Amino acid sequence: MLKIAVVGDVGIDYYENLDLQKPGGIAFNFAYNLTQCGIKKVALVSVLGSDENSDELLKLIEHINIDSTHIQKFAGSPPKQNISLKNGERKFTGYSPGVLKKWKLRKEDLEFIKKYDAVFIPLSDGMENIFNAIKTVKGPIKTVDFSQDYEYADFEKEDNLITKNVKHFDLIFVGGEKRHRKMVQSLANKYPEKVFILTLGKNGSLAFHEGKKSFQPALKIKKFVDTTGCGDAFQAGFLVSWLEKKNIELALFKGTERALSVLRHIGSTELTLK
Repeated sequence: MLKIAVVGDVGIDYYENLDLQKPGGIAFNFAYNLTQCGIKKVALVSVLGSDENSDELLKLIEHINIDSTHIQKFAGSPPKQNISLKNGERKFTGYSPGVLKKWKLRKEDLEFIKKYDAVFIPLSDGMENIFNAIKTVKGPIKTVDFSQDYEYADFEKEDNLITKNVKHFDLIFVGGEKRHRKMVQSLANKYPEKVFILTLGKNGSLAFHEGKKSFQPALKIKKFVDTTGCGDAFQAGFLVSWLEKKNIELALFKGTERALSVLRHIGSTELTLK
């Protein structure tokens, strides 16, 4: 039975033009989608605050049977991502890290993560110290998300965040655009044993592994409601399929299929907050 640990942010997505709060955060979205892909042993290593939203988020996590034993709590509020939604397309309009800026991984957290088959971490705003700690972990298959939405993303530079950190990870997701293909292809040539996935939204996704390139077009949908969390869903779907079957083409399809399901509702999940 696969065991996957997810390290990162659990927070609030606030839709400004709808005056609507939804559970969110890359790590939360990823962990939730793992459960929807059939993984029974999912753990969140994260941080929450002391407010009502934090209490509700913790209840949700426990309700969907995600291990919450390594979620720390500090005085304050959880991270909050402001979103504007128009014609199904989401736009990030402001971010508050909340208690995320107080968070540090403890020795017991790192020992806990080592017991899992795989660990996932995004490099996102306020997560730099946590990201650097996970780089040192030995044992699990290490999966990382590099996104151009990250505040300090510098993918256009020859020596960038991806090229500096890729050696520490086994499976590398890059949320980018077509112009980043050359950079990802170059890294894949340098590290053929690693799996590289470049996600391109409506333009599909590309994977590189052991000298082979694979492409998966986006699946068609008549009407989409909200693109929030599609990338996280894709990555979870891909990772589960890859770990179980070791088939790149199938993993690309499963990731795309999972992402499509998220497009059908407002929010990265169908879960709600009071």
